[in-house]
Amino acid sequence: MAVTHVVMFTWVDGTTPETVENLRSRLQDWIDRGEGLDGLTAWYAGTDLGLAAGNAEFAVSGTFVDQPAYERYRDHPEHRAIISEHIAPHIAVRSAVQFAH
Repeated sequence: MAVTHVVMFTWVDGTTPETVENLRSRLQDWIDRGEGLDGLTAWYAGTDLGLAAGNAEFAVSGTFVDQPAYERYRDHPEHRAIISEHIAPHIAVRSAVQFAH
């Protein structure tokens, strides 16, 4: 059973578009290398288009062949480092969901 992971962020005041692009780029570079990401079938990240009031400012969506593949992604040391060094310092609000399909 496939698993999709969606995480949404609202940034702390003062987080610049350049900062957001830097963290998106770091994530994308890691995804593009694919090291340790067996079972990842789709991955997207981007800034909200501003089409509706109240939206989060940024989101990441990944789809995996199964739960173990998602857990490898979630726990991967490079993923954890990107989160702790480049994402966490800018988070005001974070929300996530994982669902099976």
